[in-house]
Amino acid sequence: MATVQELHDALRDFAERYAAEPRLKVMNRDWDRVIHVAPTDLAGGDFTLTLKDGDLSLQKGAPEHAHMVVRADSETLTDLFYGDISPTEPYMDGRLRIEASEEDTMRLDVITLMIWGE
Repeated sequence: MATVQELHDALRDFAERYAAEPRLKVMNRDWDRVIHVAPTDLAGGDFTLTLKDGDLSLQKGAPEHAHMVVRADSETLTDLFYGDISPTEPYMDGRLRIEASEEDTMRLDVITLMIWGE
C-alpha cells in the first residue's frame, strides 16, 4: 500500500510531465475537466486533478463534482501516475475503474500516451 505522500508525489510528477509537453496544453485548451483520483485503500488519500484552459493542477481532497473518477488501490494509482505500469492491465483485471464518458476516457488515454509513450 502506498502512502498519501507517495500518491501525491506520483500525481505531482504526472502534472509536471503534463506541463513539460506543450502539445497537451494546446490539445486540451477547450477540454476543462475535474478528475477525482480515489484510492480504495487510503483514508484521506483523495486528490483532484483540474484541467482548465489546457493547464493541469493538483489539489488534495475530493472535488464537489467530478467529470471523471479514477479508482484503484493506492499502489496501483501510484504506479500508474508515475508511468511504471500501463493502465491496460489493471483496467482489464478490474483493479482500475474509470468512471467517465467514453470520450473523456479516450482523451485521458491520449494524454497518458503523450506523456509516457507506449
